[in-house]
Amino acid sequence: MATMKEKAHYNKTHYCRCQTKAIATVYRKMTQEKKDIVEEMGFGALENVPEMNVSNTLLKELLDRFDEEKGCLKTLQERKYITPQKVATALGITNGGNIFSTYCLFLVDYNNLNPTEKKIFESVKNIFLATLARNSVEGEENWKKFKRTFVVFIQKCFLLPTTVSVASPIHKPPIFHVDNIRE
Repeated sequence: MATMKEKAHYNKTHYCRCQTKAIATVYRKMTQEKKDIVEEMGFGALENVPEMNVSNTLLKELLDRFDEEKGCLKTLQERKYITPQKVATALGITNGGNIFSTYCLFLVDYNNLNPTEKKIFESVKNIFLATLARNSVEGEENWKKFKRTFVVFIQKCFLLPTTVSVASPIHKPPIFHVDNIRE
């Protein structure tokens, strides 16, 4: 049996690598009902994502255009705001019963989440890319689970510097790592 040292090439991570090919493939395999949910969440532009991995040069340019103070991506046409509230709403996390306030600093700590929210976090561990295409969206619970899975998938592909095909406990969504977020 191979040791972890021998399998190291399978576990490599790459700095600033975006898996747009995975996003395009999964989006193409989704049913129209799922695509409607994705569009309702504000990710409708993903249908235009090309089936190729984005180069590090382009990602560095995107990082240069991201304004950390205002939490937005400056483009030629407008500013795209990436807010923790949008991520938290999609995941269904309320940070211990208090909905994320729009004008305050807050700390998201896994240990302070209530059991229901911990269950939500545990349910998005080890998400495979194929999970999005084959999940059912019938019923309220399945619909919420699809939304959570989709958000973790998008965060993994865009925000995490890795090529690992599974969102593991090590690769927690960035919302759980942030100490102070200004909106």
